[in-house]
Formats: sequence, structure tokens, C-alpha cells
Amino acid sequence: MLFTRSRTVASAAAGMLAASTLGTVALTTGPADAATAPTIHVHIGKHHHVSFPDQIRPGVHRFVVRSAKEASFQIAHLRKGYTGRELARDVNTGLNGGNVTALKRFERNVTLLGGIDSAPGHPSRMWVDLHRGRYVAVDTNVPVTRAGQLNHFRVAGPRVAGALPAGKRITAIHETTWAKRPKAIPTRGVLRFVNRSEDNHFIVLARLLPGKTVADFKAWIDGGAQTAPPIDDSAPGIDTGVVSPGHRMAFRYHLPKGHYILTCFWPDADMGGMPHAFMGMYRQLNVR
Repeated sequence: MLFTRSRTVASAAAGMLAASTLGTVALTTGPADAATAPTIHVHIGKHHHVSFPDQIRPGVHRFVVRSAKEASFQIAHLRKGYTGRELARDVNTGLNGGNVTALKRFERNVTLLGGIDSAPGHPSRMWVDLHRGRYVAVDTNVPVTRAGQLNHFRVAGPRVAGALPAGKRITAIHETTWAKRPKAIPTRGVLRFVNRSEDNHFIVLARLLPGKTVADFKAWIDGGAQTAPPIDDSAPGIDTGVVSPGHRMAFRYHLPKGHYILTCFWPDADMGGMPHAFMGMYRQLNVR
């Protein structure tokens, strides 16, 4: 998923990274959020440059993301000695280019803290708990990631008050499995995304076409994604940023009622870059 926002799931079947594979995130401005976490205002320009303060304090922050065009905000923590130039190289050759060695190097050196899509006139909101350290923020909705587009920032000082807001929890477990609950979520509100698994994951939630079921999605996967997927491309969906094992985020959403497929297309380095959906990481989730 991470640094390429393809609009076709077929690219995932070909070993490409498919971030916005099944639909676009549905954003909601909603009423003022009740969480006490401090707010960080993010602006993503038309040339994909990400702007916000270059130093913030540890703790849970609410990020309000506005963008000049469709964008995909992602936060990442870099291991000491790993540079933005090296990150861009490994993204382009590994995550987007299919080089497993580069993908493994990226995963060894980068911890992913989550992210969210945004669109002009529709700010998105997400909450992330940040510890002290060196981070980058990037718009992943680009064909090529460039080191100069990364926003480097530090997290330092005393911890701020605040916590993730309450909401239904979607949890990744084991290596490529979604927890069985919740079976359904309301049409709007806050979702928590918790990664208790052994690998990086992101949420893709897309509404199934009328009359289609998880069995139809399985048949599409088993057939190598050679035809159009059984999902409604015209319906809003959710496509989050990537969260590494042991981390969590929260975000606001607004979706129409229906039957949805919950999946993840992160490429598994131990399986030659196979997307997690092709390893069985999908299940039905209803919105009502």
C-alpha cells in the first residue's frame, strides 16, 4: 500500500503496491472532536510537500490534514542512521518496484505510525501516539517518492496530556488475520486501528456490489484478480496509512450503509512481496 496510490486492485495482483486499491477514503468534518489531545494542523501542497511544525511534544496528537489535491498522509519513525534519501530509494525500488531486498531493508529501518487520505475542501482527522525520536511525514499519493518531499520533524520534551478517542476497534492479529470483531460499525464516528500482528498492515474497506459476498471476493482473489473486483467503485471507502506491529491510531470516517470487505494489500517480504489479501487477509464488515 504505502507509497503508491493505485486506483486498480489488479496492480496488487501483479506485485505492485496498491494503496487506494478499492476506493477512496470517506472524510467527515463533523462537530468539534471531544478528545483533549493537542491539534497539529497539516497542509499538503499541490506538489506533495507536507507542512506542519518541525518539533512537537510526545503523546497523543490529533492531526487535521488539509490538502490542495487528493493526498495520502503518512507518519514514519526512522531508525538512527537511516536517511530520508535511503527511505526514498527503498520505497521506489522495494515497495513500488518489487525488490524484496529493498523492501526488507525498509521494514528493518522504518516504523509506520499510520496515516489518512484527504481531499480539497474535506479535511481529515486522525490521532497518533508519538514517542521521542526522529520522524518523517510524507504524501504517499505520488508515483515516485523524493527525499525532498519528506517533512522531517522531531518529537521531544515533556509528554502532553490526551488519549486516543473512543470508538470501534479494528485489530490485525497473528500475521495476516483480522480479528473477528466487530462484525459491524456505525455509518460515522471514530475507528481505532490496532496492529497486534507480526507485520505491517493498513485498512482497505470497500463496499461490495449488490448481491456480492465474501465468497465472490475470494473467487476474485483465487482467480488472480484478472477481472473487475466485486466492489462498488462509486461508493466511498476507507484506505488508511500503514501501522507497524505494536502500534495503533484512530481516525474519523463517514460511510454509507452496506456490506463491505475489509482487507490489506501490504506486500509480504517473506512471500516475495505477495499482498496480504492474497494470503487470506480479508473478511466482511457491515456498516449500518
